[in-house]
Amino acid sequence: MQTPTISPDPNKLTGQESPGVENAHVLSSAEQAKRAAEEAHRDHHSFFAVNIRRPRSLFIATLVVFLLLNHYLSYATPFRFDSFAFPYRGWSWWTINDLRKQTAEHNVALLGSSLMVSAVAGTDANYLNKPLDLANYHKASYLEHLLRTRFGGTFSTANLSAPGQMPSDAYLTLKATVNCANRPDVVVYGIAPRDFIDSTLSTPADTEPFRYLKRLVTIDDIAGKIFESPYAKLDWWLQRTVYLYGQAVDCQMAFKQESTNFLAQAVPKPYNNPPFTWWDRVRLIPNYLPTEIHPEAVMAGPIDEKTARARYSDNRMEYAQRYKHPNLHTYRTQVYFLRQLARYCQKERMELIMVNMPITLYNVSMLPPGVYMKYLQDMRAFAANNNVEFYDLSNFQHYSISDFHDSVHLNAYGGKKFFEDLSKTLASDGRSATALSLAGDALAKHEALASNERNHSHEQKQDAEDAPKWNPNKPL
Repeated sequence: MQTPTISPDPNKLTGQESPGVENAHVLSSAEQAKRAAEEAHRDHHSFFAVNIRRPRSLFIATLVVFLLLNHYLSYATPFRFDSFAFPYRGWSWWTINDLRKQTAEHNVALLGSSLMVSAVAGTDANYLNKPLDLANYHKASYLEHLLRTRFGGTFSTANLSAPGQMPSDAYLTLKATVNCANRPDVVVYGIAPRDFIDSTLSTPADTEPFRYLKRLVTIDDIAGKIFESPYAKLDWWLQRTVYLYGQAVDCQMAFKQESTNFLAQAVPKPYNNPPFTWWDRVRLIPNYLPTEIHPEAVMAGPIDEKTARARYSDNRMEYAQRYKHPNLHTYRTQVYFLRQLARYCQKERMELIMVNMPITLYNVSMLPPGVYMKYLQDMRAFAANNNVEFYDLSNFQHYSISDFHDSVHLNAYGGKKFFEDLSKTLASDGRSATALSLAGDALAKHEALASNERNHSHEQKQDAEDAPKWNPNKPL
């Protein structure tokens, strides 16, 4: 029988103890702790990586959906917004919406600032001998009478002038009128120094007419002169590129209308006697929508000569601000738009006549030295270079302080004198006289033809009504 041999423990022979179960467990725990720390570190980074990737993926998905939606809305245009609507109804809104509803043709249009507005309103109120609501009255009746008297034919005017109108506003107003109403044959534009150097105007985009009229006409060709700052250029690019941003005003109006309709049905209207009106709002918040007007808010009534000539208000402070810092850049910008207006008239075969409006010598003295003469020289040179007529009717000896109701605005009797001078001057110039004679004859023939067609249509209708009706039961 063989005895098993026992091999000596090498660790014991060397004086070392063999690692027991307990030591093995300690080493295993250390390894596990190390591995756990490594896993926790990996989990920590993977958690943040997932949470970073998730918003990034969500943003990309949202951006893709927005771009697709914007592309669809831009080309499909599922919402039909009314471009003639606007959150507030300023002078331009009333002018365009009144003219586009008329069926009559207009062969003479007037452009200009409040200097033209005042001259027309006072003169026509006296000529027609009745109060005129300037929110709805957009004619120059006394001028029509003078033109018929001097040139014969038929004349129908469209008064496109507006308070504060600059050449940039005049250009857009005439384009909108041609697009929405009809094309006049002759355009008379009354200008003054303030129209080119108004210190209270920063850019052409600041005016009430621009904010409304850009909805009705394309301004891509003049955007470079309107949007000059980086912010303005970015804003214009976003309006053209992002559908919802470009239609923000329409969306606001639609939301307001739907909210109003919902509240009207969901919440009973509180009893209020008398009801809260536009007039109450103006008295309560006078600076809210300051350019908005309302029917019967701006009236012109007949006035006797003694009262008109004795009534004068000092607007020195207003024009001290307007003339305070004549800006060469603003001046050049407005001359640019005057050139655009002249080119547009030539393109549409309209005769443009520029008229320097009468103002007081006192108002001229408020301008920096040499500005008024430089303005006149530039306007004469502009007319010669752009093949348009220019008449300087600001005769300081011919007009006295009694013809004005402040330093620049003609009263009813000063306005009457101005239009008589204007018609006489137009008749004395061969080119303007020919243009107006042709315009009067063309409109007279057009109206005569339209009248004949109406009469013929009426006769046919009457004949059809008078003709015996066939009765199948009645023998022939």
